[in-house]
Amino acid sequence: MPKKFISRFFLSLGIVFFIGIFISPEFRRELGNLVSPFLDPLAKIMPIYEVILILSVVTASYSTIIQKFTVDTNRLKEMQKKMAKFQKEYMEAMKQDNKFKLKQLESEREEINKIQSEMMGMQMKPMFYTMVVTLPIFMWLYAKVKVENILINVPFAAEKIHIGDPVLFFPWWIFWYLLCSIVVGQVIRKVLRM
Repeated sequence: MPKKFISRFFLSLGIVFFIGIFISPEFRRELGNLVSPFLDPLAKIMPIYEVILILSVVTASYSTIIQKFTVDTNRLKEMQKKMAKFQKEYMEAMKQDNKFKLKQLESEREEINKIQSEMMGMQMKPMFYTMVVTLPIFMWLYAKVKVENILINVPFAAEKIHIGDPVLFFPWWIFWYLLCSIVVGQVIRKVLRM
């Protein structure tokens, strides 16, 4: 019972955080202020790109671990195979204009739709858990970018850029955060054999 309650609590909290950041600027600010006492001292002793690197490593670590314990990877792989097989057969039947095969496949459509919604649920659940930590970090970084004039040297730039300047459609700080998270996440996945 306590495990189920804790699980539902953090899942609900993640959903509230997710909805809250779209509804209220005050909520975003307060979410960032939640982690300020921990992150402000770190930002005073390290350059911002190192702080972002550390935060992305933390994020990648806990999100990968949460995914490992909340997603039945064997079931997910099984469902993905079924989906791929169905889509391949459906495309071949469409190309060949095989009405008989298409009719057969239509009878499987309901099961495929159930599999799709189960897969979506399996992938959404860990996302809301991770938002409990990730969104306050993002809101803290977002506030820092808006308030402070932080310039950094980056490769391929002739001069220093502001951490809010765009790089490949993203502000630099988000680009750096995502890049570090993806790389670290892949390493952790290999270590955990996911």
